[in-house]
Amino acid sequence: MKKAVIKKPVKKKKSSVREWLKAIFIAVLFLIVIRIFAFQSFVVSDSKMESTLFPGDYVVINKLGYGSRLPITLLSFPFVGSTFSFSDSKAYSELIQLPYFRFPGFSDISRNDIVFFNYPLEKNIPIDKRTQILKRCVALPGDTLAIVDKKVFVNRICINDATDCNYRYRVVSNNILPNSFFEKYKINEGGLISEDNIYNFFITRATSDSIVNDSNIKQINLIKLRKGDSNNPYFPQSENIKWSLDYFGPITIPEKGKKVTLNYENIELYRAVIDDYENNNIFIKNKKIFINNIETSEYIFKMDYYFMLDDNRDNGKDSRYWGFVPENHIIGKAGFIWFSISKSKNSSEIMWSRLFKTF
Repeated sequence: MKKAVIKKPVKKKKSSVREWLKAIFIAVLFLIVIRIFAFQSFVVSDSKMESTLFPGDYVVINKLGYGSRLPITLLSFPFVGSTFSFSDSKAYSELIQLPYFRFPGFSDISRNDIVFFNYPLEKNIPIDKRTQILKRCVALPGDTLAIVDKKVFVNRICINDATDCNYRYRVVSNNILPNSFFEKYKINEGGLISEDNIYNFFITRATSDSIVNDSNIKQINLIKLRKGDSNNPYFPQSENIKWSLDYFGPITIPEKGKKVTLNYENIELYRAVIDDYENNNIFIKNKKIFINNIETSEYIFKMDYYFMLDDNRDNGKDSRYWGFVPENHIIGKAGFIWFSISKSKNSSEIMWSRLFKTF
């Protein structure tokens, strides 16, 4: 008689695939949380902030300092902008839009901070899905700003450039400048504009002082605009106000809770704030101002605003073109450069000297 064989229950091994998927999911979720609320990497792609930031700089953005902003567009693909890179399709849904909220931070925005924010003029896109950019904050809520002959005044005090800002210089040389000249003086922008050996360069004052002593240079001058010279591409794009890159303001930066007197002459300065950023209906009839169908001559701001400038002062696109940055567009502060690669036509080179540079 055969003995009955008792089979021991076999323990099922957990699927290694399932374990890997679980680990990947947790890792991705952790990265998403960190990116939303703490830190984010941003790659500089243009020269608007030279000579502080260069194309190819990878900058760590600190979101904790000013306070993390709660996501506004809840349904969106992580690590993607407003559209997918392979198509023009939206990478988000506006089905759920949360109100603006910011957690308490460790510090307020200070003058000369390099601030990371959403570009305000993309008005048909949710705030947190608008293009992300870096600029230098030069004026805070309640400040009065003016630019006179390229000099920046805040509250009637001339502020020195926080860094070596780039300006446009007209250079006349004895001969065509060789590539070695550009490499020697690290000139990245500008070039020949006339066969008479006339160049436009976007360089710092320090570089200008060096170039003037070069034996091949005949003349160098800082290009300045005359007061009143403007084809009107600058904020506020009004026939009543004609400002330029070199002559701008004076203008008072909107501050939360502060009242401003409105009239037909200054309404264009604050129209976008009242209408677009603070969601009111504003129109003008017979030179009278109506907000939400009520005639008025004053307005109390609901948010704080900031004025930003590029360090490449004569070849940037900053608040002189499009106005104020609302507080709900602020994302964080530039912390340091964690990686940098200089890309030329023939090669790419890691810029070791720029690694871990702080601001």
